[in-house]
Amino acid sequence: MNRIQSVKQKIQYMNEVEAKSILLLIYAKLDNAIDQGDEELLKETAEEIFDLYHKLPHRILN
Repeated sequence: MNRIQSVKQKIQYMNEVEAKSILLLIYAKLDNAIDQGDEELLKETAEEIFDLYHKLPHRILN
């Protein structure tokens, strides 16, 4: 399974509360990076968000 399919599967298993929490976290990170106006911080933030998706837990289906 390629990376995008793996992330897609992880997202599909999220419940509403988890999804809203992730969206709020992403918004807060972007808001901070944009307010700082630092190009390097924007790049780091984008990488953090990208990594966040790959760190989402896999659901174990019973």
